[in-house]
Amino acid sequence: MLRVADYDAFAAQYDRRYEEQSYHGVELALLECLGGEEALDVLEVGCGTGHWLGVLATRAARIAGLDPSAGMLARARHSVRGATLVRGRAEGLPWATGSLDRVFCVNAFHHFHAKATFLAEARRVLRSQGGLMIIGLDPHTGRDSWWVYDYFHGILALDKERYPSGADIRTAMIRAGFRAPETREAQHIVRRMSAGAALDRNLVDRSVTSQLMILSEQEYQDGLDRIQSTKDAATTRGEDLVLTTDVRLYATVGWAA
Repeated sequence: MLRVADYDAFAAQYDRRYEEQSYHGVELALLECLGGEEALDVLEVGCGTGHWLGVLATRAARIAGLDPSAGMLARARHSVRGATLVRGRAEGLPWATGSLDRVFCVNAFHHFHAKATFLAEARRVLRSQGGLMIIGLDPHTGRDSWWVYDYFHGILALDKERYPSGADIRTAMIRAGFRAPETREAQHIVRRMSAGAALDRNLVDRSVTSQLMILSEQEYQDGLDRIQSTKDAATTRGEDLVLTTDVRLYATVGWAA
């Protein structure tokens, strides 16, 4: 069954993630891909509330964003002035052939229904020497430890279906006409928080991550119950349950010939 995150329902809470967690590694990766002094035309596909468009705005000639969620785009229009924002899907980019210098996807590629079609579209809209950067998790590495996987059963398996591996992304990029794709670790996120504090501050709310958004109400409640019961058992032993995040975000870049 296809799992879809309803971002309209969580748009108001979405940017809280940037208050709770620094994404400095992602920002550096984006700026490095943008390059030096020349101002470029940039598109973010899956731009959401426009957070990353805001980061890129001062370094780009023109910025544009595309997202299927009207709620997310409404927030982007409020927070990012001067950006061209379009509601649409990644598989059909409404930009002219050879009209852009960079296309970025930050934690969005796993949502695209036809990933190969998007890659072909990205190649089409890029100018010669243009670049595509995709940033996201790679659950296939087996290196990550995350409380979401620990307590919400089935999420890791779903992520392995939704997220291609870095190798698979590079292969698909080559097939779409990109040259020399490379993958590197953009950011290693390590965080430990008390389960009690996390529950009190709503840091296990569904808006925290799309992994929780795609669950049914019962699946989500079952996960919360597992956290609560494990926390209660730890308290009985005089211990504090700690929720651990130890995950990596990878950036894969390919270039138009």
